[in-house]
Amino acid sequence: MRPLELTNAYTSFHDGNYQPARAITKVTDQEDKVLYKWKDRSKEIWNKRTVAKMRQLLHDTTLSGTARKAYFPTDYVGGKTGTTNDVKDMWFVGLTANYTTGVWIGRDKPSNLQSIYSHSPHLLIWKDISQTAE
Repeated sequence: MRPLELTNAYTSFHDGNYQPARAITKVTDQEDKVLYKWKDRSKEIWNKRTVAKMRQLLHDTTLSGTARKAYFPTDYVGGKTGTTNDVKDMWFVGLTANYTTGVWIGRDKPSNLQSIYSHSPHLLIWKDISQTAE
């Protein structure tokens, strides 16, 4: 699974609805007239109880789990870390009250990243992005 696919999936833990991520949400001309806008409709895929449970589990990961370095005080922070065999990839997908962000650390030609693993660059990058966005 690619980081964008995973990040798209985690977006549904905001409110139970899924809508694909878009880097460009609309195109306007110089007078701010909309020339193109996506017509995506969100689709409910999780009920409220499932969303509440997932949000609590993801939040707990940032409080006392593998993502503690991603935590910062705000309305909501939650997420999940991941690595591949031999630490060739490190990722973190996390949520705040307003945004879902995914960070992947790896090399074009996969090789071991153990030497930087303890520094948790994926968590620190995510935290910096998320604090700036809030």
